[in-house]
Amino acid sequence: MARFLKKNDMTAGKPPGSLIFIGQQKTDEPSLRIIDYDEETLRDEVVPEAAALSPCLGSKTTSWLNLDGLHVPEVMERVGQAFSISPLILEDIVNTGHRPKMDEYPDMLFITLKMLSINPTHDRIISEQLSCVLTGRCLITFQEQPGDVFEPVRDRIRHQSGRLRRRGPDYLLYALLDCVFENYLKVIEIMGERIEAFDEEVLDDPSPELLEEINLYRREMAFVRRAVRPAREIALKLARTESELVAEEITPYLRDLTDMAEQTTEAVETYREMLNDHLNSYNMAMANRLNDVMKFLTIFATIFIPLSFLAGVYGMNFEFMPELKLRHGYFVLLGIMGAVVAAMLFYFKKRKWI
Repeated sequence: MARFLKKNDMTAGKPPGSLIFIGQQKTDEPSLRIIDYDEETLRDEVVPEAAALSPCLGSKTTSWLNLDGLHVPEVMERVGQAFSISPLILEDIVNTGHRPKMDEYPDMLFITLKMLSINPTHDRIISEQLSCVLTGRCLITFQEQPGDVFEPVRDRIRHQSGRLRRRGPDYLLYALLDCVFENYLKVIEIMGERIEAFDEEVLDDPSPELLEEINLYRREMAFVRRAVRPAREIALKLARTESELVAEEITPYLRDLTDMAEQTTEAVETYREMLNDHLNSYNMAMANRLNDVMKFLTIFATIFIPLSFLAGVYGMNFEFMPELKLRHGYFVLLGIMGAVVAAMLFYFKKRKWI
């Protein structure tokens, strides 16, 4: 399946709001987990049915519902019905190739973006779509598979550390987005260490394997850029939102999030420029190497031109040639050839051609 654009053939001709999963199934069964908390109480459990989530709507506590697995339409419909989520939002959620964006509604805030990770060999970026729906006292997150970068947030909720347990779901949304952007920086940093190491290798050993690796990192950085740039737009839009679902008290935190988004975008652009510079340096190094080879071959051929001339002259089969009867003519000719070679090398050296 294409990484930059996923086919939407299955949705062709379907009415808006059709729940058709687009992407690669990454888990067998969907899993619903709810974390309900305030300053004094905490409930953290996996619930079997979406119907059990309805009491969260009228609760004064903060509720965080997370759904892992987007490929079962019935589960998506039940969650949507429980929280009155528009079918158009659900349609965007199950389309894992959707461009990151943020939509505001009178009673709801919808955000979808990409979470990034890097494989153990540090040469390929793995992407997973994260969708967030903020409504009332609830934050609902949708992920493609179990496992994410939010464990520090869960630990803070469990241990009552900081202000998270005293704030509402809007602050929880900020905390999750903060984890996503911090992970962006972590992935870029890991890639950046290798990209910066290309500097010396391009000059010392511009091998075909190095060129292949540079092109690989160029593709991966383009993939990261495709996720990071619209995520930055989301952070900027969220910081300027006038939605009643986002309290004014967390505005400073959202501005800090935009700073991190700007830093992430700048890091991506910096490393993309470095990779382009590495590619240009590689091409220049290979051109210089080719020039050195051609210069050597040219000098070698130039030296042998007069030697070939002398050998050709005395290799002719004329009977009456004055020098043919010389007792030491062979050694004299070799001496002349040696003198010609020495004179040419001296001239090339003086002109700094070698």
